[in-house]
Amino acid sequence: MNELGQNSRATMNFATILAGMALLLFVGMVGYVYLEGWHWIDALYMTFISFSTVGFGEVQPLHPGGRIFTMFIVFSGLIIIAMLSASVTSLLVRREFIATYRTKKMKKQIQHLKGHTILCGAGETGKTVISEFAKAGKPLVVIEENTEVLERIVDQYPKMYAVYGDATKDEVLQEANIASASGLITALSEDAANLYVVISARAMKPDITIVARAVDTHAANKIYKAGATHVISPNLTEGMRMAATVLRPNVVSFLDVMSNDQGFTLRLEEIRVPKRSRFAGKTLREMEIPQRTGLIVIAIKKAKAVDGKTVLFNPQSSAMIDEGDVLIVLGDRERVEKLESLLFTPGGD
Repeated sequence: MNELGQNSRATMNFATILAGMALLLFVGMVGYVYLEGWHWIDALYMTFISFSTVGFGEVQPLHPGGRIFTMFIVFSGLIIIAMLSASVTSLLVRREFIATYRTKKMKKQIQHLKGHTILCGAGETGKTVISEFAKAGKPLVVIEENTEVLERIVDQYPKMYAVYGDATKDEVLQEANIASASGLITALSEDAANLYVVISARAMKPDITIVARAVDTHAANKIYKAGATHVISPNLTEGMRMAATVLRPNVVSFLDVMSNDQGFTLRLEEIRVPKRSRFAGKTLREMEIPQRTGLIVIAIKKAKAVDGKTVLFNPQSSAMIDEGDVLIVLGDRERVEKLESLLFTPGGD
């Protein structure tokens, strides 16, 4: 039985015991009213103190039949209370066991990851990063020291990897398997903390791509010097977006639809041409990407500069594709996967 089934069964058992307790109270109350002729309040009180075994005296003197009935209530109450205690204990132990097992299992899975990305901080910026990685289906390890935030992320994204701890500490980055990671995003709330993460990450893995958040634009240069590959300043980005919304409202509106509309399937994606690809050394005309996949090639980032240019925007059909080049394309995920399968096939059609 899976974890969900076990939790459902435990909850059902607990509810059944509570229902049995309520039924016993009702039966006891009716029994005392019928056998002893008591008022229903006295009958309910006598039933409650009997099955709970608190040891209070009788409300009124009991007849022989009432005493036998009281023994039945006491015996039934002992059974129900024992079952309730066992159910609560089992539920608490099971939850603790499941949480421990899930944590150990996740740690093992993280240590087997290759080429994943590490996110430090799951605040508002981090949540957006998590959402984008979940949409793309790419492996992401989230480091967060707020347990409540971390639990909500795991509940919302069951396939997401999570590590509890302070991202500025080396052992936490090691737990996130930074040695095998290809990228790291640090989106902590303080620039000093992001700076520490950049320094640690660059020292632990010199070739990793690091994207850091800088709240203060003056801290951006320091973070770059510490080893960040890219530094994003929310204040600068927000200012540029506000200006663009006034100057180019239709363009911004289109980009918003692409980014946020779940029903809008077109996305800007990048695909790197692998080594020994059958398309390496061919032109865009020869590749026939629009005809084969339906994708639109927006730009090409060259592995080696051509005529002093590293990025070719709106490339001509005569543009040559080489190993290591990155194709920026517009289309849905299914078409992107089709192009990836073509590029990563060493030969044949």
